[in-house]
Amino acid sequence: MAESSDVVRTFIAIPLPDSVKRFLSDIQSEFKSAGWTAAWTNPGIFHLTLKFLGPISRELLIPIQSVMAAFSGAYPAFTLTAGGIGVFPHVKNARIVWVGIQGQTDHLIQLVTDLEIKLCAMGIPAQPRPFFPHITLARIKKPVRVRGMISVIKRFERTSSHAFPANRLVLYKSRLHPQGAVHTPLFQIRLNH
Repeated sequence: MAESSDVVRTFIAIPLPDSVKRFLSDIQSEFKSAGWTAAWTNPGIFHLTLKFLGPISRELLIPIQSVMAAFSGAYPAFTLTAGGIGVFPHVKNARIVWVGIQGQTDHLIQLVTDLEIKLCAMGIPAQPRPFFPHITLARIKKPVRVRGMISVIKRFERTSSHAFPANRLVLYKSRLHPQGAVHTPLFQIRLNH
């Protein structure tokens, strides 16, 4: 479904501080130097996706914002770190390169579970797979040798960012362009401090 005046492609995410974006960009640079053919996520738009809504009717934006607003003050802020490298679906057929999320993930998973329940009640389908917190570094375009992939994963498996506060939820509009995605914040809330 292409975007029209009635439809908008959206997702809900936790924005990342610049220090974490720099950390991720440095890892990305190492991968780029390996010469892989990939679409690299622009470091300026790194984020932690909580719920990809996809193309939705513009009419749903206000109800979604109301659901998000109910989370403000109802959930404590928590602390996360970015670290560890992996790929989807597996190293023999890597399509997505990601950095994992650690820290107070129990708080994160509870937040996502509650968000999912409230959005399902509005008719927005649940995610088909369990939530796995990660940040996408790249989408692989041509197969990568397994040995090379494992080598890079091992090099970064114990590397992690400084801890960062997960204290905001943002509803983003996403537009896809040949040069990459452009994400525009539409609405945001703060969690408790």
